Amino acid sequence: MAMINPPIEKLIDKAGSRYALVTVISKRAKELLLEKAEYFKQNQKVKPIEFASEEFHAGKFDIAKLN
Repeated sequence: MAMINPPIEKLIDKAGSRYALVTVISKRAKELLLEKAEYFKQNQKVKPIEFASEEFHAGKFDIAKLN
């Protein structure tokens, strides 16, 4: 499944750089795997990276919160 929504360009603009985006999304995805392990086992089509990207785009967390 290709990440189409949210667009990668908007995520990069919001994060400030590709490095910051990768760092914040991967850190949040790891947290999600710990917090919602059962959810991801039951819904194998939903990936933690995709879920974290959508949360970041929606403004549910930002870079400062995860540092």
